[in-house]
Amino acid sequence: MLMKKTILLIIIILILLAAGIFIWQQTSEPSVPEYAGPLLKATLGVETSLLPAAVWVAENQGYFQEQGLDLTIKEFDSGRLSFLDMLDNGVDISTVAPTPIMFNSFNRQDFSVFSTFVYSYDDVKVIVRNGSNIKTAQDLKGKKVGTPAGTTGQFFLAAFLTYENMAESDVEAVNIKPSDLPNALNTGKVDAIIIWEPHAYNAQKLLGNNAIRLPSSEVYRETFNFMVMNDFAQNNPEVLKRFLAAIDQATIFIKKNKKEAQDIVAQRLGLDKQVMTVLWDDFTFEISLAQSLIITLEDEARWAIKNNLTNKKQVPNYLNYIYLDALQEVNPKAISIIK
Repeated sequence: MLMKKTILLIIIILILLAAGIFIWQQTSEPSVPEYAGPLLKATLGVETSLLPAAVWVAENQGYFQEQGLDLTIKEFDSGRLSFLDMLDNGVDISTVAPTPIMFNSFNRQDFSVFSTFVYSYDDVKVIVRNGSNIKTAQDLKGKKVGTPAGTTGQFFLAAFLTYENMAESDVEAVNIKPSDLPNALNTGKVDAIIIWEPHAYNAQKLLGNNAIRLPSSEVYRETFNFMVMNDFAQNNPEVLKRFLAAIDQATIFIKKNKKEAQDIVAQRLGLDKQVMTVLWDDFTFEISLAQSLIITLEDEARWAIKNNLTNKKQVPNYLNYIYLDALQEVNPKAISIIK
């Protein structure tokens, strides 16, 4: 009898141990063995903002090296500048929002999106200066609004005015680079600014009680995307696959280690950790190629044509600006584009 009880107890312990191991495997982060082959070199142009949080986390956690990449990161004040550097034979991969993609698609077809990696409904904000007699969007009529030309800010301004039943001619748009916008608002050079984080936060911090934010979260779904020249993609498919695998690791880390990810990004960008706490939940970090990206590009292209911002009269076929192979290898379920 004692022997039977002992055997039964051992069986129960083994079952519990096996169950514990299974649960641990399901809830722990995937273990990715360090790549043992030669490192492949590449350069990445990144906007210094919260949007590329997955890049900063992947860099900090060594995911690029684990995936066999020797990645050099070059920082830019905006995604547009990163993108233009890539088009000018600079960086191999760039980070950018849809608007610069749209503008350049009218003139060339030698680049592609190979993944979206974050989206937000509340990254781009409208900040006004108290004392400019602006309390609502309608009060912007006749006022100077600062935003960087050729960026998401320019399209967002148009979308915001349309949403508020106003015309673009109702305001005076002033082209100012992102990092200069908080001071331009503070000194009265402009009455309002349209800008993304962390510049919007910096503006509100600089002006204190003199900063007023106008509601705008229903206007635009912003995405940030990885871009590549078609020649580079064709000649270096393994680089792009390894790169996306590292970014995928980083997004998993972000979801499972929110506080630590916030600390990593705050330290990398030299920002107060409170900024991360306030802004973090405005962003969804995941790799994807969604049909909504095509729709956004088409909408922006129609806007550019209508407002004579291009001499072209036809919306490009944005399916020709998508490179699927890398994401297909890394996470095929993240693709919802219809080709």
